[in-house]
Amino acid sequence: RLAAPLLARAEKKLAGLPKGQSRTLALTLFVGVPAPGTGAWTGAIIAYLLDMPFTTAMSAIFAGVVLAGAIMTVLTLAGKVGAIIALAALIAGGLGAIFSASKAEQAESDEAE
Repeated sequence: RLAAPLLARAEKKLAGLPKGQSRTLALTLFVGVPAPGTGAWTGAIIAYLLDMPFTTAMSAIFAGVVLAGAIMTVLTLAGKVGAIIALAALIAGGLGAIFSASKAEQAESDEAE
């Protein structure tokens, strides 16, 4: 009962988000960011709210957990300068992947029309 208004609001906001590969990539990157509240459990809740298929959600969450592990390993072994370089590379790679997926979906929607 208490969560019903919150879930209804979330579903309304989620309806405007892009579908398909962008959602999967966004979920992977969200889980892959090693910050409080962005782990696999939260990713599973997001996948449920996005109504993602189980295998797609699990693969995205798994990839995000591996990404988070890789980030933490690099940051631990590289020291301050290496961590800053790694962070810049990961941000650039993540943004590039998001823009690439967005362009691909835009092209698909243009072809459908």
